[in-house]
Amino acid sequence: MSARRTFENAGRTVARYATACLLLAGLKAQNRPSPAVQDLLPLDAKIIETADLRAAPGKSRQLVLWMQNPEKILRKTDHPGDVYCGDPVYGDHWFGPARLSLVDVSKHALVNTIEIRDFFEHFDDDEHTFPIPFFVSNQFYRVPSPNAEKEGTPRILNLSDLTGEGYAAQFVLFEHEVCGTALTSVLGYSRVYDIAVQYHVEVLSGKDTPSLDTWVPTIFGRKPVRPGYWDFTWEPGRGANVTIHDDVSFDRVRQLFVDKQEIKPGRAAK
Repeated sequence: MSARRTFENAGRTVARYATACLLLAGLKAQNRPSPAVQDLLPLDAKIIETADLRAAPGKSRQLVLWMQNPEKILRKTDHPGDVYCGDPVYGDHWFGPARLSLVDVSKHALVNTIEIRDFFEHFDDDEHTFPIPFFVSNQFYRVPSPNAEKEGTPRILNLSDLTGEGYAAQFVLFEHEVCGTALTSVLGYSRVYDIAVQYHVEVLSGKDTPSLDTWVPTIFGRKPVRPGYWDFTWEPGRGANVTIHDDVSFDRVRQLFVDKQEIKPGRAAK
């Protein structure tokens, strides 16, 4: 090989390396688990995503979404020919015990870890399992680069200021309820308590006794009027002939959402 060809090849190698370094430098924290973080978790832990929190002044914090020995579920392989209206929510997914941890990066220590509880644990003896998609429609989760079928790799830790407290540290998980509708839950970092949390929602509906849960239909899948506040009317359909008005705000003192809900008969029932 000539000296000129060797020089050109070396130049191209350096250029490719430099480009790769720039691309890596530009990547955000999501989907780049650190070996140091892996050491803090059980041996069978699979890290789904991580996200740095620059929202805690004077504190170095990181959210870690992980699962314990999850099963990989592929729609075309595991359920060939099946048509399931929950696919836009789950897609191809990991299934197993799901956890959210808060890490003190400066001390290389776990601050706390929570189990991600689904809505249906109220009704059966669930083993605290949850599906987290790795290839899914962009109908519910944010998919930064969807394909022609509007599917792709989702960003689960799509952090934003959902509490209205002035820092982007929360994200939404979805759970299939009925075709076209999903249950929603807000998780993330509470700066007040300095822990990872799955936020509760207090539902105030007429004269009914207030209810408290971590999952509510539709709400957190909607765009808020402003950070920490939602105000909209919707019709659930599917045989429920009503209209629902949700006026939702975040109670900073109690660190929970409050839904002042009004349910009225639908047009056909009048």
